[in-house]
Amino acid sequence: MNFGHPHILWLLLVFPPAMIAFFWWASRKRQALMTLFIQSRLLPGLVSGLSPARQKFRFGCIVLAVAFLIIALARPQWGFTWQEVKQRGVDIVVAIDTSKSMLAEDIAPNRLARAKLAALDLMQQAKADRLGLVAFAGSAFLQCPLTIDDSAFRQSVESLSVNTIPQGGTALAEAIETALTAYKEEDNHKVMVLMTDGEDHDSGAAEAAKKAAEAGMRIYTIGIGTVEGDLLPIKDAQGNTDHVRDEQNNVVKSHLNEDILREIATVTGGFYLPLRGAKTIDTLYTHERGIAQLPKSEHQEKLVKQYTERYHWPLAFAIVLLVTEMLFPERKREPQLKSMTAPVVKERALANA
Repeated sequence: MNFGHPHILWLLLVFPPAMIAFFWWASRKRQALMTLFIQSRLLPGLVSGLSPARQKFRFGCIVLAVAFLIIALARPQWGFTWQEVKQRGVDIVVAIDTSKSMLAEDIAPNRLARAKLAALDLMQQAKADRLGLVAFAGSAFLQCPLTIDDSAFRQSVESLSVNTIPQGGTALAEAIETALTAYKEEDNHKVMVLMTDGEDHDSGAAEAAKKAAEAGMRIYTIGIGTVEGDLLPIKDAQGNTDHVRDEQNNVVKSHLNEDILREIATVTGGFYLPLRGAKTIDTLYTHERGIAQLPKSEHQEKLVKQYTERYHWPLAFAIVLLVTEMLFPERKREPQLKSMTAPVVKERALANA
């Protein structure tokens, strides 16, 4: 069983216990007030016929009715059907650099962690768009095909690490070429969001961007890191912290290369943004030349679960309990005895004689 609003179920720990405590206190308080203002010899006659068990039953109906109303508000769901979902949106491939230079901590906690958070922020913005993921370092591969399944995209992003691709380097050209293979429908608008520090170790990035532009793809580049750069921390087998070193055992310092990122974005009709603060992805999506302004394409996705709502069952139980509480009397039904007056008794006695 699933719930549309599972957080509402926490109210079950608050309202029913509070109501039980209130009814117990009210009953004790009423009893105390009655003994205070009514003489003890008159009290049994006033409460004659009242049933404590019936009172408790009515209180129980109210408490259970409230519990079922809370469950109904939580929208219980069980059973599902598979449905085709048609949406109009943009096809976006997010490419994230997983090379060791993304371990630099010039933006906290490190470049790769911030890139992953930015990708998830984009997922929240692009509700009607299909998202795909390309991971790249010295080579590139399609980590997640284009999909509207947020959970699949999220899992792919969260699984990224600097060990995702064993081949070192930053192959921007191969990342662009791999992104192009993700688009199946030729008439859809193609968008790529490239998240990297731009430390390219091949010279074909600009040429690959030109070919992508000719294929109809627009690239937006997000610079991860700072121009000043930072060292690349690593841990050895014993858990000691060291830094990445080159062949001459010199410590390597990684810098953000904004020039190549601006060139790639400009060639394809996109723009470059450095990852600064919490508004970078908002600007990427809502800018006058941003993703939200691009033409939408209609796409279909199959095998989308549509859960069946079952809130009407607990709601019906709550209504039945409330009606029962209203109609159920607190007093016992006393048998009606025919009173025989003294003259009648006398008259029957004479007749028998």
